[in-house]
Amino acid sequence: MEENKPLYHNMMEDIVLRHADETMAATGVCPCPLCKADVIACALNRLPPRYVRTEAGRMLVELTATYDNQFRADVLAALSEAAKLVRENPHH
Repeated sequence: MEENKPLYHNMMEDIVLRHADETMAATGVCPCPLCKADVIACALNRLPPRYVRTEAGRMLVELTATYDNQFRADVLAALSEAAKLVRENPHH
């Protein structure tokens, strides 16, 4: 086990990161690192965390993210709302 590496991980971060660039491009948000960080943070604050500790937990969350239409819709809606907010109020 690596030292200082947590034994848990919020899979929602990975899922949001996976869709952030595409959503930002589709909504016309500035792609700079500050705007991207704002979109990701805002979207994550709107979504429930999905903490896992085991590989089986990771796989379960990934399967849910892939095949559960409501889960995907919630993630994309949170990202779209966050992108709109950042587009209208950029911090750069």
